[in-house]
Amino acid sequence: MCHQLRLGLLLAICLFVAAPLHAQVGHILDAVGAVNQSMGGAGTGLPLDSIGALHWNPASIGALPQSEVAFSFMGFSPTSRLSSTVQADAFGLGTPPSTLQGSTDSDVDVSPIPSLGLVFRDTGSPWTFGLGGFGIGGFGVDYPGGPNNPIVSPQPADGGMGFGAVYSNFQLMQFCPTVAYTFPSGLSIGVAPTFNWSSLAIDPFSAASPNPDGSYSGASHADAAWGLGFQAGLFYQPLGRPWSIGASYKSTQWFETYEMNGVDHVGAPRVLTMDMDYPSIISLGFGYVGLPRMAIACDVRYIDYANTQGFKTSGFDSTGAVTGFGWDSIWVFSNGIQFDLHPRCKWRVGYTYNTSPIDSSTIFYNTPAPAIVQHHLSTGFTFDLGQGWNCTLSYHHGFKNTVSGPWQHPLAGSMAGTEVRHSLYTHSLSFGIAKTF
Repeated sequence: MCHQLRLGLLLAICLFVAAPLHAQVGHILDAVGAVNQSMGGAGTGLPLDSIGALHWNPASIGALPQSEVAFSFMGFSPTSRLSSTVQADAFGLGTPPSTLQGSTDSDVDVSPIPSLGLVFRDTGSPWTFGLGGFGIGGFGVDYPGGPNNPIVSPQPADGGMGFGAVYSNFQLMQFCPTVAYTFPSGLSIGVAPTFNWSSLAIDPFSAASPNPDGSYSGASHADAAWGLGFQAGLFYQPLGRPWSIGASYKSTQWFETYEMNGVDHVGAPRVLTMDMDYPSIISLGFGYVGLPRMAIACDVRYIDYANTQGFKTSGFDSTGAVTGFGWDSIWVFSNGIQFDLHPRCKWRVGYTYNTSPIDSSTIFYNTPAPAIVQHHLSTGFTFDLGQGWNCTLSYHHGFKNTVSGPWQHPLAGSMAGTEVRHSLYTHSLSFGIAKTF
């Protein structure tokens, strides 16, 4: 037991060296860990591993058959393109004198995303304890500037009409010490405080008022912020029945104000601030294991971006600062099937669909965070290595989606004769290893 605890603490330290994250369901990862990813994120009503159970439903750790320590590592690769068009005379007679259009690809590398789960249960006790640590979300782009794409041409103060080069890097981690209690009826309840760490950098930083020359300062020197919240859940599996249900609530994660050090147009120091929280999530799940060598999981989630600081408003304030990303709250539908191919091999397939938080009226404000993927397909295998060890390999693909809309101006609003277009698709490969005891 001590060996497993030491291993868990060592792996927890590894979570702090994660690179930038790029999420899937808005800015939230649709799944955590290799096993949960292979099920398309479904698991609120069917816990298959410690990582997925700790993240989606704290009560469900009481339904795991054994104690477990697990570590997973994902390599995430987004491919995004930013295109724009400005028709001749769109900004006034002769501005520009001819139609301008171009496209720019984001130069973002593969991002590592670790996850850790530790669950301890005594089969003679109704209590189960756990500790989870995960990368749970983020976003990031790196669009180089240039004269051939209007949206990344220099800022107007520098003779262009766009933002210049666009860079963003948002990382989000969560830790959740968890406790669950199982009643003789098969009902479990679970609760967990959630401790969050994040880091944010955006350049140019349009959430602050422009400089006197009309330019936006950069906030590429990231600031870290801590956040707090909680989650609670219910899980019910009647004795001798092949079905189970689960429900959980993850509260808003309330963060400190981000304070980035920047400079104005003449090099004088500025402090650039932004408030951005993590939205509350309601999850409902169903599991069924009544078919031979098969397990089925279905989840429905509601992610409340529309009432979350940093996401609930859009547009410009009276100073010309952007007030927020303007995301809609979204529904997420996750489904997964597990097949027992062999006593030592399981195969899983998962599919997730989510409504988009971004539409044509807000896409302009989301140039640093184009979270527009809606369809996700995943698959994976788990191999029993013996003596309680197993390993999992999973693959995930977020299908390409494109959203376009007009440029926005602080005074004129939507600009006729202009367009900004974002496209995004993703790939990820995950590897996990776990030990039951």
